[in-house]
Amino acid sequence: MRVLYVDLARGKTRMEADQGLMRGFLGGRGAGSWIFYRLGGHRADPLSPDNPLIVASGPLGGTRVPMATRAYAVFKSPLTGIFGGSGLGGTLGARMRYAGVDVLVVVGKADRPTTLIVRGDEVRFEDASDLWGRDAIESEVELKKVYGRNAAVLTIGPAGENMVRYASINHEYWRQFGRTGAGAVMGSKRLKAVVFIPVTNEVNVARADMLDAWIREFLPHFMEKTRPLRDGGTLRLIDMGNPMGFFPAYYWTRLSLDGWEAVSWSKKILPEHFLRPEACLYCPAACHRPVKGKKFDVVVDLEYETVFAVSGLCGVKDIEWTIKVNDLADRLGLDTITLGNVLAFAITVSKRGRLPLELDWGDGEALARLVEDIAHRRGIGDLLAEGVLRAARTLGMEDEAVHVKGLEPAGYDPRVLRGMALNYAIGYRGADHLATMAYAIDIPGKFGGAEYLGPEKVEAITYMEDMAAVLDSLVLCKFGRDAYDLYPGGSGYETFSKLLTWVTGVEWKPEDVRAVGERIVTLDRWLNVNMGVTRKDDRLPEPLLRPVEFEGKQKAVTREEVDAALTYYYQLRGWDENGIPRRETLKRLDLE
Repeated sequence: MRVLYVDLARGKTRMEADQGLMRGFLGGRGAGSWIFYRLGGHRADPLSPDNPLIVASGPLGGTRVPMATRAYAVFKSPLTGIFGGSGLGGTLGARMRYAGVDVLVVVGKADRPTTLIVRGDEVRFEDASDLWGRDAIESEVELKKVYGRNAAVLTIGPAGENMVRYASINHEYWRQFGRTGAGAVMGSKRLKAVVFIPVTNEVNVARADMLDAWIREFLPHFMEKTRPLRDGGTLRLIDMGNPMGFFPAYYWTRLSLDGWEAVSWSKKILPEHFLRPEACLYCPAACHRPVKGKKFDVVVDLEYETVFAVSGLCGVKDIEWTIKVNDLADRLGLDTITLGNVLAFAITVSKRGRLPLELDWGDGEALARLVEDIAHRRGIGDLLAEGVLRAARTLGMEDEAVHVKGLEPAGYDPRVLRGMALNYAIGYRGADHLATMAYAIDIPGKFGGAEYLGPEKVEAITYMEDMAAVLDSLVLCKFGRDAYDLYPGGSGYETFSKLLTWVTGVEWKPEDVRAVGERIVTLDRWLNVNMGVTRKDDRLPEPLLRPVEFEGKQKAVTREEVDAALTYYYQLRGWDENGIPRRETLKRLDLE
């Protein structure tokens, strides 16, 4: 793998070939975690020049394997103070490799706003003073005018420049390294943008004939299994989550938004706002759903998580305002999951007289103004820019703060989807729905059913956590779960071993791939342990343990239930009773 190291303070770069990196960690998240560990990033202050910002593609990037044009970023999170990471789609995973780089590692702080240009062996530092202060989408448009539409561009907006702790890094206008604050890390380094300019349109594949034949054979199966994504993208979950009762509303006090049909995909968004399907590079699933607002004449790529966070948690039933907040978040550079949680928390505490604001459920106009204040750290926005946990501590409202390890959850209530209770508790980033993808086995009732959290479910979640680490490192989209048969008992590892063998020319077996997944999960836990995480942090917040009524029945998950699942999970992992990897486990996984 070609690893480009950049020191912004010294204006120095070097390219290194690391042949063992892929065999041990694949790429993406795994490669990023290992480099982060070697550089001692876990000891750095998140907003200091010493915090490495690592962006990595994977061995399948650029090969035209469906769903394999993603990339993963690793850093120490300004929001949580532990492992920071995020993945995105678009074109980056392919085009950074076409530009001659598998992994980018950035340290230091530039003396002025800077754009980093990468084109093969040529790396340049350009003055970005004219872009500083401009929004992320506008900045990318300007950079593509200069460097071409095939350039892969990463940019931050004002939120990143002002080091809002949940600022995102934007790409292809509507894609983001969203979770855990990568944009704040980039802003702390005065790095406005990174531009990868391809010097080729292909990557080396050892057995191109075998890979091409497999892709041709796989595509009809892929198209069949991804039909739900083409039909409704992620927005179809609005119409599933509300009737099932896993759609969090009014800051985690209800399991469905009353009058949710006003923001329904099939009843409202599809007939009135949907423009056309869009896709990431080389992906025929086309799950993205660009929509156009009528009131504000803006276009956004609307996702389920944004509708949950803004409409659900904040009670905003006018979809026009949800689209408007989405547009502001994209342009200013903010993670909409944390943003929606922050806004809903602000409504909750303002109603109790703890904030000098008059906020109410559903007031989209007031929330939109607050989003701009957060991005620019104006007034009370400065406090809310710190995230829910820090704001709650300042206000003395920690008992009402919904987070795990400082990260606010996504749109799956664990009182109905019980696997998500363990998922949130053990998530390496915090309350991270993608850590194990447990919602994907809870919603269809697999492995004991949605409201079951016994041994069978824990074993399935452990399997899925390893698989998620592999996907984040290949890097392959998690929406490929059904097409690639990634569930326990499926053929996912067998498929991946074949793909890796054909791409690299080195034989891989299914057990080799699973071992890499387990190694990455334990490495990320070890990194978090070195940043202070123990069993006491693997717990749900009090608000998610409070029973809530849905359709005449009480829905709840207990601390005892989660603790029992956690104990069994640690045993499966080879960690001690406090969640610390045992020495023999580290040795077995070649992490000592």
